[in-house]
Amino acid sequence: MNVDDHLRAFAEHREAIFDWAVGVKGIQNSQRIIGLHASRGIIELLSAFLHEKEMITSGAQLNHRWFKSKKSAEKLPEFPQKESIASKLVELELLCEDLAYGKQKPSVDIEKAVRIFKELEEGINRMRSHDEKE
Repeated sequence: MNVDDHLRAFAEHREAIFDWAVGVKGIQNSQRIIGLHASRGIIELLSAFLHEKEMITSGAQLNHRWFKSKKSAEKLPEFPQKESIASKLVELELLCEDLAYGKQKPSVDIEKAVRIFKELEEGINRMRSHDEKE
């Protein structure tokens, strides 16, 4: 996939979370939707960033399942905030797996997934826009 494909995929995941799950169904009724889309979506945004900076080849793909372990950072190239982002990716992936496949969770857990998604989105977009200014 190329950068534009990753950005389109990210936008679709984001739309499923915020327009459909949060906006239409409500967060408490959207545990599985958020669980299925949050970690996958943020991986698309990270992939776009890494492709933009030519840190991975156009044929390379990141897999959200890698981020079930703290060792997942070893699979990523070096970039600013790598450790912080990888740590949040692990937290998000583990939470999303529980939301997608586990029993009903309290709203606070679902809201946490949305919050981590937003934090990662902001951090990755800051790196993308910072590098564009240089």
